[in-house]
Amino acid sequence: MAWLWLALLAFPVAGAAGTPRAPGVADDDRRQVVDITTPPWNSMARVQTNIGGKCTGTVIARRLVLTAAHCLYNSRTRRLLAPQSLHVLLGYERGDYKTHLTVADLRVSPLYDGTRPGESLHHDWALLRLSAPAGVPALPLATAPAAPGDRVAVAGYSQDRVHMLMADRQCAVKTALPAPSPEAALLLHDCSASRGTSGGPLLVERNGTWSVGGINIGIMGGAGNLALWPDGLAAAVAALSGP
Repeated sequence: MAWLWLALLAFPVAGAAGTPRAPGVADDDRRQVVDITTPPWNSMARVQTNIGGKCTGTVIARRLVLTAAHCLYNSRTRRLLAPQSLHVLLGYERGDYKTHLTVADLRVSPLYDGTRPGESLHHDWALLRLSAPAGVPALPLATAPAAPGDRVAVAGYSQDRVHMLMADRQCAVKTALPAPSPEAALLLHDCSASRGTSGGPLLVERNGTWSVGGINIGIMGGAGNLALWPDGLAAAVAALSGP
């Protein structure tokens, strides 16, 4: 790869404290706390694991939540977590939530390999089948990939404001990276997003309608220059279909 380093944005079991700025958040931080009772933010979910991991997800169907595959990978056992160890919280804010649902089943890309996250970026997606209907509006998947220059938004539960849903609504796709197929495209964006926002949506608004154009999965550093603030990285989901 041409990038110096990659950081996936799953929330660690134990994170460093006292850092002046969360990784992935630029000096001109444009994130704002959003109203989780209004669209499209009411379709966001907090995804938690029994081993302490935290990510973000999006309700895309009555009983389906889309998130990042690496959020479900246990590096100790080198396996994906069992569905029963996953929890989906809807309407989460300040430690309270509207609905807690368990996961009946999960599906990841057959090409995803948690032991090689850098080689699996194009396939870093997971679908969680809920034990009961989510009870919130579902966001559609974008019918066409987001393109360079498109205005987008990224939302999630960032490590520095872990109990509030925050979104950067003033950002754009910068470029699409080479991919083995159109449905496996990777998108670089300039949205502020830190740990905890893995699995959160790259949102596209077209004709007044929001859709999910990608899954936020990480940040990419500039080659040979760590002072260059990294770009956000999203996996496109235009051709993703449910189980």
